[in-house]
Amino acid sequence: MSQNFSHTNLTYTDFEYNRLAQLAQGYLNNPVLMHQLCDRVYEGLHADIKIQRERIGNSSIGRQ
Repeated sequence: MSQNFSHTNLTYTDFEYNRLAQLAQGYLNNPVLMHQLCDRVYEGLHADIKIQRERIGNSSIGRQ
């Protein structure tokens, strides 16, 4: 049986799905890994916000 995620057009085999579930469980059970994951997610979101702010700032300069 495979999982189909239509919004991403990804299909996971049972093996891939189970491996991903095991990996996620490992992160949930390990505070150090969870902290590292949260830091990486935060860094990615922070970088995205910075890029969006720069884009908004650059577009407003042209409107003056």
